[in-house]
Amino acid sequence: MIVNKRRRPLPLTVLSTTFVLLWVLMAAFPFIWTVWGSFKVEQDFFSRDSWWFAIEGSRTIAQTGSAFTGDGYYGAWVLRDFFSSVVNTVIVTVSVVVVSLTFGTLGGYALARSGYRYTFWLLMLALVFRAMPHITLVSGYLLPFFEMNIWGHLPTAIIVLVAINQPFTLWMLHSFFLSIPKDLDESAMVDGCSRFQAFRLVVIPVMWPGVITTGLFSFLRL
Repeated sequence: MIVNKRRRPLPLTVLSTTFVLLWVLMAAFPFIWTVWGSFKVEQDFFSRDSWWFAIEGSRTIAQTGSAFTGDGYYGAWVLRDFFSSVVNTVIVTVSVVVVSLTFGTLGGYALARSGYRYTFWLLMLALVFRAMPHITLVSGYLLPFFEMNIWGHLPTAIIVLVAINQPFTLWMLHSFFLSIPKDLDESAMVDGCSRFQAFRLVVIPVMWPGVITTGLFSFLRL
């Protein structure tokens, strides 16, 4: 029996498509406008006289001879060495995410498989640290870091951000590990694996979606 697929009415299709296109345009407009303004001089893009100066670029033409200029990028990336800041940001971000996921994965697995009562209190303690203002945690590092003369260095920033980010990754990964049956671990250990081999060879391949999701959230929270 052949069942004919019901097609949506044409007006509904046009309306939904128009709505989606308008929504995408509104969401992308700030980014498009920023990129457009980056090729104009400051007097055009931040003009209080008329927003039309940012469109036509009359002052950009008067100063550079063209409606678009790359002087802003040259000043930021070359003269002000913005490239070094980007590299440092990438190093700190990648390091914080990797370290947080490493400790969070090990800690989340240990707490999820532990049958002791202190597991609950450790998670509550992590939640308390997560709820505390970040400046409270940072202030605890000030004196020892100043005494060791390592304040303002990349490893210092990584240590502080890992301390701030670790409770979040621990809670998320602990929840993911609870959804994985303990039978997987026990079956692997019956077959001759140690606890760590069962964790590495059996549990982690199943946990990759949770690890990636936690890593993305950690990245967005930095």
